[in-house]
Amino acid sequence: MAQSVRGLPQDAATATAGDVTGSAGPRRAPRIVFLQGVMPRSGTNYLQSLLELHPDVVVNPFGIRELPFLNTVEDARAYEGRFLRLYQRNRESFRDLETFCYMVSGFLRRIEAEFPADKTVVIKSPHTRMMRYFPYLFPAERCLIVLRDGKRAVQSTIDTWPLRFLGRTFADVCREWSFGTEAALEAQSRMSADACRLVRFEDAVAAPDGTVRDLMRFLELEEGRYPFERIGDLPILGSSRASRSNGEVSWTPVEKPKGFDPSKRPIEWSRKRRTVFDAVAGDMQKKAGYAS
Repeated sequence: MAQSVRGLPQDAATATAGDVTGSAGPRRAPRIVFLQGVMPRSGTNYLQSLLELHPDVVVNPFGIRELPFLNTVEDARAYEGRFLRLYQRNRESFRDLETFCYMVSGFLRRIEAEFPADKTVVIKSPHTRMMRYFPYLFPAERCLIVLRDGKRAVQSTIDTWPLRFLGRTFADVCREWSFGTEAALEAQSRMSADACRLVRFEDAVAAPDGTVRDLMRFLELEEGRYPFERIGDLPILGSSRASRSNGEVSWTPVEKPKGFDPSKRPIEWSRKRRTVFDAVAGDMQKKAGYAS
């Protein structure tokens, strides 16, 4: 259904990213890339800032900073149920999630119609929930998934949104990271290397030049047009420590302090918190390639 709405060939193998006609030759529509994080505070802002330096990259299309399509699949199914109840015979004509597919595909068609073919449009969402639907809803798109050390992702989350009495618990945040990381690793295992790429936030911070070169190859962007000399001048956006204003995290860009490195920030947890993290997310921490 997504291929039909987008005007893509019904054989997904012949549909190439950014070529809505499926024919050979120059792209006739902008390439669309989804930047997914395993949870908020995973580093999607930094990766987006790196990509945005390229003159052929467009971020936040139509002013939309985040677009959690996949995270709302269950809500879309609930809406579809209400829609179909109004006229029961429509169930014979509509497939599961067909109305959701129209919404998603229609938005992508708008991007294809309003942005030049030589642009790469990046859509960000700090969630990997329901990533198993990605190849079906986005048959011609690519995705970048940002992984981050679970302990630092959890700490950054509770620094940004402090735990409240009768609100979500420390274990809930650990569980969110574990589930999001599991979904990310599963998605990568199911998708081709041409369609999905995992990026570790720590690697991007430690070696941004190398990370950018790898992303340029993956996204087929011209490396010679990238201003590598500007990477060091990128401001910080939404840091749980360096972007605080009046006791809360500000999303206004600020100058990077000397020695700023969120990938190496020490974790000072009580024995109880270390025990909870190990019980809830310890196995996934190891599976994702991070020290326990």
